Amino acid sequence: MRLEVSALACGYPGHKVTEAISFSVETGEALYLLGPNGSGKTTLFKTVLGLLPRLDGTIAIDGTDTAAWSRARLARALAYVPQAHTPPFPYSVHDVVLTARSAHLGMFGQPSRQDVAIADEAIETLGLSHLAKARYTEISGGERQLVLIARAVAQQSRFLVLDEPTSNLDFGNQVKVLKKIRELMSRGYGLLVTTHLPDHAFLCASRVALLSGGKLIDIGAPDSVLSEARLKQTYGVNLKIGEVEPGLKVCVPLIQ
Repeated sequence: MRLEVSALACGYPGHKVTEAISFSVETGEALYLLGPNGSGKTTLFKTVLGLLPRLDGTIAIDGTDTAAWSRARLARALAYVPQAHTPPFPYSVHDVVLTARSAHLGMFGQPSRQDVAIADEAIETLGLSHLAKARYTEISGGERQLVLIARAVAQQSRFLVLDEPTSNLDFGNQVKVLKKIRELMSRGYGLLVTTHLPDHAFLCASRVALLSGGKLIDIGAPDSVLSEARLKQTYGVNLKIGEVEPGLKVCVPLIQ
């Protein structure tokens, strides 16, 4: 499957945030979006997800424009993974993941045995079976982020949209989430991911898009897009990119 964004303008009435953004994501790959705060990443995500109306351009899945799609149909194609949050009620991990099945139920529908089995499988896929009965509000931030990814998997959408999935996580939990992102790619999901960390894009991205000032500055393979000159231009800082072993690059800021 293919998610294709063409000449997309995003924003609010009387205030355009992005303009003429074009990119595509295939199932089995991850497109990472990088850019400074205020570059339009969040507005772009909300528009792709149908949470904001597009100002111009098209969003298509397998060649079909999604403009007229119902919320349920769009949810069956695109799943959203927000930054970790704490809900107001102490739901179990299993119940949080099971809520994803609402995209496949009617207004008054109840989860079936099949829905429960799909939620169980998603929990197992993310390695969370030992936490299925735990209260979501009482597990660690890293575990909550994995639960949100499991919920997206249980939605059975072919494309996952992840908003800074490692934000506010410690180093160990960041690594756990990055491993799961790579596993999801290998399972055939298409991933659209935002991050502020070039190192994570080097580790997981099939392609990278740089946004600045509401415009797409560059898009392509991480090695070509994430150059010292391009990142300095985008973020306004000095940095060095080095190779710690063949095929593995890191980005280090220079504080002078």
